[in-house]
Amino acid sequence: MTQIDYKKVFSKLSHIKALSHDQKFDQIVQNLITLALDQKVEQNPKNETQVAGRIKEIYGISIRLPIILSNIDKLLSLGEITKDPLSKQFHVTPLISNKLKQRLEDASQLEISVKDKWHEELKIVTPELTLETLNKLWDCLRLYLCNVFEQHGIQTLHLLNPNAKIEDDDQKSLTVIIENIIKENKDSISKDILISSINQFISNAAETRTNYISQLADSTFTSFALTSDAETVNFLNQRYNNLQLFLDTNFIFGILDLHKNSEDASAREILEEVKKNRLPFRLAFHPETLAEFKRAFDARALHIRASKWTRETSRVAITVDGLSPLEELFHKQNIDNEIDTSVFLDKYDHVDLILKDLGLIEYTPQGFTSDEEHVDIESDVDKYQTFYDSIPNRKPKSYLGFKHDVVVMREVRRLNPKKTKFLESNAFFISSDYILAKFEKNHYRRNWEINYVVSPSVFLQLIRPFIENDYSSNKRFIDTFSIPELRAFEIDYSSTRSKALQILNDNYHDTSFETKVKILRDQVILEKLDKANDDFAVQLEIIENQISIENQILAKQKEEALNNVKNLQNEKGKIEGEKIKVEEEKKTALTEIEIKKNELKIKSEEIVVLKNTHEIQSLKQQLDHKQQLLEITNRNIESYNKRHIPVAAIIEEKLKNRRFYLALVPVIFFAIVFFLIYKLTWDKMEPYTYILSIVAILAGYLYFAIKGESFDPRKYFEYYNKGITSKIYSEFDFNIADLQLQTETKKSLEEEIIGLEKEIQKNTPSA
Repeated sequence: MTQIDYKKVFSKLSHIKALSHDQKFDQIVQNLITLALDQKVEQNPKNETQVAGRIKEIYGISIRLPIILSNIDKLLSLGEITKDPLSKQFHVTPLISNKLKQRLEDASQLEISVKDKWHEELKIVTPELTLETLNKLWDCLRLYLCNVFEQHGIQTLHLLNPNAKIEDDDQKSLTVIIENIIKENKDSISKDILISSINQFISNAAETRTNYISQLADSTFTSFALTSDAETVNFLNQRYNNLQLFLDTNFIFGILDLHKNSEDASAREILEEVKKNRLPFRLAFHPETLAEFKRAFDARALHIRASKWTRETSRVAITVDGLSPLEELFHKQNIDNEIDTSVFLDKYDHVDLILKDLGLIEYTPQGFTSDEEHVDIESDVDKYQTFYDSIPNRKPKSYLGFKHDVVVMREVRRLNPKKTKFLESNAFFISSDYILAKFEKNHYRRNWEINYVVSPSVFLQLIRPFIENDYSSNKRFIDTFSIPELRAFEIDYSSTRSKALQILNDNYHDTSFETKVKILRDQVILEKLDKANDDFAVQLEIIENQISIENQILAKQKEEALNNVKNLQNEKGKIEGEKIKVEEEKKTALTEIEIKKNELKIKSEEIVVLKNTHEIQSLKQQLDHKQQLLEITNRNIESYNKRHIPVAAIIEEKLKNRRFYLALVPVIFFAIVFFLIYKLTWDKMEPYTYILSIVAILAGYLYFAIKGESFDPRKYFEYYNKGITSKIYSEFDFNIADLQLQTETKKSLEEEIIGLEKEIQKNTPSA
């Protein structure tokens, strides 16, 4: 994958996350263009080459120039971007820019909220985690998702573009990814804590966190799809053709809840989404797959059929990890209501009917294989077996299992034309067997072909752009990214444990619950039982010896417990004697306490009397002081009032004179006018009279207009009154402000004196 800098892509997934699964390819490209143009706006690109360079610089994604150019034209026609006529630079419109900023802010807040909520959950489970460790776990989680999403996206894209090169590093298991993260952090975080924290983040995801993870995964696939060829573009912009999906045995076990695999959730979701969205797929199972299922089921049911299980034994079985899902399912039902094994297992004899009820059809192979084809199949089985044996940590597989895989895979490849592209394919083999997928890649696939063995999670990613996702479907999708439980030992003791459980159930009913659980969990005992293989007598002896040892331990523990009881009884006698002595001392102490209480009560009453007396004396002193101040204030006010009488008389005299002079002005004016009329006659004075009247009115109006006041003579007298009053007070050195202050002080003192008198009356004891 040379066209994408994935580390940079992942750091920007909060941006690309907006390119949701329900958008078409062109809309996704347009979103990326506007996001890129909304950054470094002073140096915005001028053509499609510079736009592509900006996207590569910021997001690490290379998009072909014709795609960039066509979508720039669409954005210009939609009015979402503009091109400056002078600088020739592209710019995002303010409305679109605000929407982008809000979207990025929402994405940032969502990530902070998800992080804080996860940290709260971790603190509840492991309170000793420090803030530094929590932040380091968040960094490790991001690194884990980065690796998983990158691998998942590359594998998914490879179905659309077979020429995309997939390195072996792109197909690491989840546990290998974890181990690499631990090494990168120099073993500062333990593997158990990291795995537990990541699984808690995924398995406990509520709706907000589920949407957050699924959007990141979808954005990863989108990022890779942007770098692909025209076929990928066509795929993202149209629906599927009819496809026949052959479901592997592990897929069928998954949808029937008889299997433990990280792909099970994806298998169940594919089944539901095909029905819900009416996708044009035919879900089929090959006759060889049905036979393979029955063989595998019978092998797993062997331990259940071999014994009659009690509810007590089922309770033991449920407490022990490592049993097959079929056994767990049986024992859970048996605890609630003891059932016969045949009743539980017989319904699976008709698994073909169960599968048909789920919407699956049984495929009918076209004709019989020729002798030459038989030879080819046997040859392929030998190659597959040799290849399988070269893989470390593999599970054991029978010859019929190898043959089933080869037959179904050859049938799927026969149904597809040569030089097939994804959109022209007719059939796929949906299987979580990664070794089978690797064998197909190494021994069948040509450079011009795609893979036909596809894991459920990868196929689910392909159909996500065309389905309506809700919380439940998103939750099943992200469950694929959880890490399977790691066993403390590389050896799988599930079959040995089932056999040991059967022996305990059949031969040792009276053995304690704790002893049975301990035997089933003891790796050393399981290793001995596994080496004994099918030698029932030796296995029985191993378990019996262990029960004998456990009984000896229990007997010793019982003896120690009896001795402890005797010691406790002796201690109890001593404690009883001490208790009697303490009781007597307690009675004496209580008598002394009562005496002290009475003395304290008397002292308290005396203190209360003294306190009240002191408070009354204090209040009386305050009252005397206030009364003295009131007398002084009254004398001051009386002095001011005596001085104020002549001053007020002078002020009033000056106001009367002013009113008189002002009243003379209009009298004199009109007297002159009348005199002139008399001397010069009305005919001559008529125009002058009007003019003089108008001038007088205008002069008065202009005066008050310039002053900014209404035409009201009372205003003038108010101003004059204030002025003459201030002047006279100043001449006679009369402080009117002090008089007002003294008056207010008098009122305040009178109120305080009344309050003090009431307080003294309230606190004085009645005779």
